[in-house]
Amino acid sequence: MGLRSAILDAVSSAITAVGDIAESVTYTARTKGAYDVYSGQLTVTDTDYTVKAIISYISGSASDTEIDSKHTGEISALFSSKGLSFTPKTDDLITRDSEVYRITNITKDPVEASYTLQLRRAG
Repeated sequence: MGLRSAILDAVSSAITAVGDIAESVTYTARTKGAYDVYSGQLTVTDTDYTVKAIISYISGSASDTEIDSKHTGEISALFSSKGLSFTPKTDDLITRDSEVYRITNITKDPVEASYTLQLRRAG
């Protein structure tokens, strides 16, 4: 077992160990298909995955030009990359408690053992 495998296992175990702090969320991977010349639209195929993620509110501040993140619905989701059959993209969506979020930023650690997604409530 190499160092990368050990780190992957440790991150996955840590998210499992936090118990009910980690939430099940639906990750919707969106794949763009062919352009339909008759309708003038690009087809999109959605594939849903359930992942365990640690959700946290992103700190914000209120000023004349910026509203606190609690009002804008910005959150972050941290989850293990171990066993994922997809790579997160900013075109994808996250659903948490029936609320749909768009991915605005993706950060991964140096060994790609985890992803942290910055999310903004859609619509």
